[in-house]
Amino acid sequence: MTTPQWFKAARSAWEHRQRRQRIYRYFDCRWQSAWGPEQSRISSLSPTGCYIEDRFTVPQSGVEIDELAFDLPTGHVSTRGVVLDTMPGVGFAVRFLGVDARTRNCLMALVQQHRAATAH
Repeated sequence: MTTPQWFKAARSAWEHRQRRQRIYRYFDCRWQSAWGPEQSRISSLSPTGCYIEDRFTVPQSGVEIDELAFDLPTGHVSTRGVVLDTMPGVGFAVRFLGVDARTRNCLMALVQQHRAATAH
């Protein structure tokens, strides 16, 4: 069975919107692994998730991260997430879960600031 053209177009538009909202910048982060607290760094960030670089501790896809915290110029973020994709020895992608309004506003403000700064 083939994928309908309208679905491909909608998915393409969504992926474009997500790329536009993603910023590539390093932020130190703290997260809770199965073995205890971890210190890592985020290399890309969007209002819906991030990529965490960690050479030593990479959870499996589908694992929920109960505590993920990092500081941004727009404020402190503390949230939960689920691991979407992993690359052992490199890091893993996380989609945020249960983002409250303050956190969402903090992430959106960072994206808007970055977009405004790079538009000139």
